[in-house]
Amino acid sequence: QAGTDRRKTAVEVRCENRPLASCTASALSGCTSALNCSLNGLCVAAECQCDAPWTGPRCGSIKVGLAKAGGAYGWSPNVSSWGGNPVRGDDNLYHLYVAEIPGGLRNWQAQSQCAHATASSVEGPYTRQGLVLGHECHNPSTLRHPKTGAYLMFHIGAGPKQGSTPTTDAGTSNFLHTATAAAGPWTAATTEPQSCNNPAPAYHPNGTLFVVCNHLDITVAVDDWEGEWTPLRSMGGPGSGSRQGNYEDPYLWFDVRGNFHVLYHVYCLDPYTAHNECDSGHAFSTDGYDWHFGEDEPFSGLVNFTDGTATRFSTRERPHLIFADRDRHIPMGVFTAVSNQPIGPGCDTCYLSTCSQCKITAGRDWTFTQFEPFANFNASAPGLQFRPEGALP
Repeated sequence: QAGTDRRKTAVEVRCENRPLASCTASALSGCTSALNCSLNGLCVAAECQCDAPWTGPRCGSIKVGLAKAGGAYGWSPNVSSWGGNPVRGDDNLYHLYVAEIPGGLRNWQAQSQCAHATASSVEGPYTRQGLVLGHECHNPSTLRHPKTGAYLMFHIGAGPKQGSTPTTDAGTSNFLHTATAAAGPWTAATTEPQSCNNPAPAYHPNGTLFVVCNHLDITVAVDDWEGEWTPLRSMGGPGSGSRQGNYEDPYLWFDVRGNFHVLYHVYCLDPYTAHNECDSGHAFSTDGYDWHFGEDEPFSGLVNFTDGTATRFSTRERPHLIFADRDRHIPMGVFTAVSNQPIGPGCDTCYLSTCSQCKITAGRDWTFTQFEPFANFNASAPGLQFRPEGALP
């Protein structure tokens, strides 16, 4: 009887305490390789042993913590913002490069601009310092060069040549602007891939710069960001065993074993009564060629706050991770763009009668940028300190 109890418990854990009838065959059979663990852990004795902060029978979900209420940017003072990510500056401040849209998100295609804000802690709130690029500039994704420390802001939209401090020099790019200081001035890159909507950049441990483009393509810089780019290579897409929905807003990173990972926003267009809200997805690969799309959502629309409240946002988009380690391998928190509309029957009167589109519904299109720590979050983690390659620890 004791042996039967132990086996039953193992099955229940593997199936996340779901009824056995709803468990998938892969969950019941256990793992055979790290691929069955979403490359977020190791397969040991047919059980996935997950790396922090991952959890679940396939290491496909993230164990989250409690967030500060009030948002990281755009809550107060009120301005619609649409995600971004901070990097640590040489001045010991955190510098957030974020899309903001005067008048509401429904105006993003004509009014979006890339702003610069700072905070003394990575969680924020962040205080606006000025523009990097005026409209049109959208969906910035910023990192620091691992050797030089230069600031690389990837984005869509070429922006105007004017703006408040910092200003850009002559020339435009709808892909990348760079600066040697957090406040600029910013210089337009002279090369770009053949097509790159919503670029998601990351440096491989071997120093190669990869960028995910158009959600499901990937390219490589031949000679770092100043050089040419390889032709786009398709990553494929989610199959029948993957989380279903529309994949967009990629965020690329590499784990401690050198595996490729992409965190996605996933959206669905079902009415609220279908109770099929979508929020996130995950793709992974050992080599950048053969991609797998997980069946679990890494995070949901629900955010729990330190003041005891909680909100299930109608959408959480533009995910950007922060990391516990200097080499950017271990995620410990996520910045997302959120719609202030909570999930509920009120979604039925939003555009397309679906919760995911309340973000662009007139009168409801105020959005802001929210930070959510993971269970392994540590405000003093080494990953929050920039250290150029080769520098002393």
